[in-house]
Amino acid sequence: MARTIALQQVADGRAGCLLTIEFPGDSTGAGLAAALATAETDASRGHRPAGTDRHQVWRLDPVTSVELDGGLPDHATLANAASAEFLRRRPTGSGPLTVVGYCSAAVFAGHLTRALVEAGSPPDALALVAATVPDERAAWREYATLHRKLTGEAAPPPVPAEPHVVVARWRAELGGHARAFVAAQGFPPAEAETAAQEITGRYLAWLWFLLDAARAGEARVPCPVTVLADDAQALDRLAYRPAVAVSRPATGHTTAPDHSGAGVGAGADDGGTA
Repeated sequence: MARTIALQQVADGRAGCLLTIEFPGDSTGAGLAAALATAETDASRGHRPAGTDRHQVWRLDPVTSVELDGGLPDHATLANAASAEFLRRRPTGSGPLTVVGYCSAAVFAGHLTRALVEAGSPPDALALVAATVPDERAAWREYATLHRKLTGEAAPPPVPAEPHVVVARWRAELGGHARAFVAAQGFPPAEAETAAQEITGRYLAWLWFLLDAARAGEARVPCPVTVLADDAQALDRLAYRPAVAVSRPATGHTTAPDHSGAGVGAGADDGGTA
């Protein structure tokens, strides 16, 4: 599964290593990893102490990884595969590691931290930025948004069921809606099916990720955990520093109010941004 992990190094350095868990295409900007990389190389900010080096910055996109896998891996399976791929690719001598979970990826960041610990490479810290903990209602809200975007109509009411059953239902429904949507956009027949599959695949990966986050729950991690309110605080606390300060005991994630539907709904355009 390692070849399906969407992992990218976005900045080089030796002062420490930041591994962000986030989704691409955020409507508010290029994303946290890109912002950290820019801050690390922008000497005009005047925040870097004399004689210090930059951080190495990596970005892991778990939803694209689910989409590439195609088999709906659960959080534990995906975390183990992502851990193995990161450790295989991370150069030696990159300094202390901080895992950074962004928004709805906070739950997965905890599971990835646990996987790194079990692989014998424990992170020095886990930082949760604008963290949310998705529940099943969040996934159904996202489905309703996507359904309306494709059809212009309200979605059917939620039907409680095991997550794989729910996703099978969504796959059938969204597949048909996506085909109708691309046909209405005037896609040539030869391209319409490919476009519909791309839309459906991305949507389902996002919805499955939310459903499985609710089922997986928060992982207990043995390293310090810091909760950061937003990108600005993350840049202030993470840039140029090998590890974040501890703001609470490392006993698991903090359950934050669920805002996982905010800024998503653009699915086919940006693949989800929460």
